[in-house]
Amino acid sequence: MKFFLILLCMLVFPTIAFAQEAEEDPIANEDTGFLWLVNRENMLCAKYRPRDLVNHGGIELRAPVRDAYIEMLAAMEADGLEQLSLKSGYRAYSHQRAVFEGKVNELTRRGHGRAVATAIASRSVQVPGASEHQTGLAIDVSEGAGLSQTFAETDAGRWLAQNCHRFGFIIRYPREKTDVTNIIYEPWHLRFVGIPHAEIMFHTGKTLEEYHEFLPSINMYVVWGEGEYPTNEYFLVSYSETPPQDSAVSFSAMRYGGNDNGNVGGYFSTIRKHAQIQPK
Repeated sequence: MKFFLILLCMLVFPTIAFAQEAEEDPIANEDTGFLWLVNRENMLCAKYRPRDLVNHGGIELRAPVRDAYIEMLAAMEADGLEQLSLKSGYRAYSHQRAVFEGKVNELTRRGHGRAVATAIASRSVQVPGASEHQTGLAIDVSEGAGLSQTFAETDAGRWLAQNCHRFGFIIRYPREKTDVTNIIYEPWHLRFVGIPHAEIMFHTGKTLEEYHEFLPSINMYVVWGEGEYPTNEYFLVSYSETPPQDSAVSFSAMRYGGNDNGNVGGYFSTIRKHAQIQPK
């Protein structure tokens, strides 16, 4: 994938955060797209549940995630790799709370005080409302029964690290960015952000937190297709404060940020086009 940044200008854009303990769901509609930033500073309310969840082997995922995951598995198989085991997808707020409290209780049984146990637990388990799994856009995968950082050293783990972006996924919590994500390295945790955003994040080395800071500065970013896309095809990614009206927006138009509590959001259009001549 070749990237050509043709115009980059800084825009004034307010910090975006979803309100904690919101009475009304600030992102109740699926038109918010796939770039939601969910962490301890940007939390989901307890009652949020995606509207387009589908069942895949007993695990719920949003439909676009399921489709991309199946496509990725087929590519892995074509490369001679064994099938992955899908361990987790959508998790309700109540499930998150049970998992987090279970981890805290485990640590207190080991002799840690409650406050220390809570702090330690939050490095490996997101607090309720801060888990991406509640969006239905995150999955945990493995070759074996459990989840371990050693997965990164397996053939499947190495393949995912170098190829999952081709299908719209990112390694959400990379080893070298724990100071940014505040979560331990999790090579098994994939987050669906869609194409071409996963491509851009892979080639720029940005986490979702860093990508959110980067996005408002984009006026137009060009991504030329290779591999999965024809070489004469390209994407335009651009920002606007209002929903795009251009009929050429045929690939996706995703809302970025914004809620019912005063934060202002915007829209990023991803437009697929064809070129007569491919740049060198």
